[in-house]
Amino acid sequence: MKNALAMAILLASSTAVADISKEECLDAHSHGQDAKEQGKLSLARKLFMTCAQSACPSLVQGDCARFADDLSRLQPSLSFVARDASGADLPDTTVYVDDVLVVTRLDDGKPHDIDPGKHVIRFNNEGHEQSVTVVVGAGEKGRTINVTFGSPAAPSTAGGVAPTIAVKKGPTVTHPAGARYLIWGGGAAVAGGAALVVVGMLRVPSNCSISSSQCAAPPGDPSFDKASSAMSMANYGWILGSAGVAAVVGGTIWYFKGSKTTKESPTALVSPWVSPTGAGLALTGSL
Repeated sequence: MKNALAMAILLASSTAVADISKEECLDAHSHGQDAKEQGKLSLARKLFMTCAQSACPSLVQGDCARFADDLSRLQPSLSFVARDASGADLPDTTVYVDDVLVVTRLDDGKPHDIDPGKHVIRFNNEGHEQSVTVVVGAGEKGRTINVTFGSPAAPSTAGGVAPTIAVKKGPTVTHPAGARYLIWGGGAAVAGGAALVVVGMLRVPSNCSISSSQCAAPPGDPSFDKASSAMSMANYGWILGSAGVAAVVGGTIWYFKGSKTTKESPTALVSPWVSPTGAGLALTGSL
């Protein structure tokens, strides 16, 4: 297969119109179809253009001319552009496609034929290299591959002096920390008291009445002790819940009445900084 490919390349590149033979026409026709099936459209098109010459038999010539025309529409092409960090073009750049030298200089801006598929494109400028991997589709025309050599220069400030910006905070309001704890504790007490009341009420035997504090049972029946225990639990719940409500109310009043407002706030100085590796803001003071 490699020998056949080498012969096809040699035939496509060296056969002249005047001395092409019938055998060479047939070989170009055959090898062109092989190259087309392998996806080597550039080589196939050259071979078909070889056997499309008038010196070839008319039947072969007609086939090759038609095949060459079809491949011209399918043949992808790429344009290559290299620039420096400031955006200036770098015409003194060589380009390799899959380690094969394709362009020695980027002066004319012309597109270059390439086969469909995945390719590694390597740009070389003054010893520096940039590589790009692309996947080219059949019929994709004039796609531009751009690379940039170098990195953008770090921004600088006028005169080398960075302006400083003063940032002032607005008035701040602080509230007593103890008031928050009192409110949270009171809320927990209210929730706990409510739970005790509900559980106590549910534990009162069905034959006992809460409103009349009497049980429909003979003296010494266990219902009396159960009812007494349930009501004691409910009473503890009411006491705990009431204390919680008082704590929430008192904590809320303390929270707002005990707040303090700071009128004079500290000033922070914000200064831009620039270095070869980055830029940012420098903060002096507190925010």
